[in-house]
Amino acid sequence: MKSLYKNAIVRTPSHNLGHGLTGADLGCPDMELTHAQHLEYIKYLETRDIAVTVLDAVEEFPDSVFVEDTAVMIPVDGGGVVAFLTCPGAKSRRGEVEQIRASVFGVVDEVFNMDGEGLMEGGDVLLMGKTYFVGIDSRTNYDGFGQFEKVAGRFGYACVPVPFDNGMPHLKTELSALNSDTLIMSVRFADRKEFSGYKKVVVPSGEEYAANCLFVGNGLLVPAGFPVTAELLDKNGFSPDYIDMSEFQKMDGGLTCLSLRW
Repeated sequence: MKSLYKNAIVRTPSHNLGHGLTGADLGCPDMELTHAQHLEYIKYLETRDIAVTVLDAVEEFPDSVFVEDTAVMIPVDGGGVVAFLTCPGAKSRRGEVEQIRASVFGVVDEVFNMDGEGLMEGGDVLLMGKTYFVGIDSRTNYDGFGQFEKVAGRFGYACVPVPFDNGMPHLKTELSALNSDTLIMSVRFADRKEFSGYKKVVVPSGEEYAANCLFVGNGLLVPAGFPVTAELLDKNGFSPDYIDMSEFQKMDGGLTCLSLRW
């Protein structure tokens, strides 16, 4: 199977990552280990035939390693891509969008911008086929959803809002794709009607972090250290690769957060 993506953008972790937003209560990240884990992540993408652009760290924004929140890359029929630049619900992160703007301008066909009162972070946006599921929470609001829906609709995509109570940063914190028709999720989403048309793998209580996986078409990357989830994946016919994400977990960051992919 070919990779779903040809390109990815990542950003080197800032030295003050530990000053970023988190509710994990797992302590401050070890920066030497953080950088090592980030390099392993990059290497994995490259082994899946994805060309990776590595941006410099931006010390002004501790959370800026989580580049996915700043833009949504929308595939266009014919092989192109457009970028929808977001406006993060976390005020401390809004400057990150300007930091990513120049990097996407040179590689996409068109750039769209969030206006007015709209809020969105890319971690709330999950693409399955021709449908975008968009979490509505403290980071993404209905105004932002509506603006995104208009843009995505121009390129043939449906958009489904998924409102949920606060308690986790993003929709994809506990929900992601394992392949084109299977989702992995926490119990929080197991009975949601929005996902009734998909196969599901539900992670056990205490292993919710493992519900953020990265499916790239010719590979599936899963956080290491969650044995029950690993057993579930094996029983369901998946043979993923595993990666240590311990330092990013401390900052509420997952596998999908660390790259913009198209």
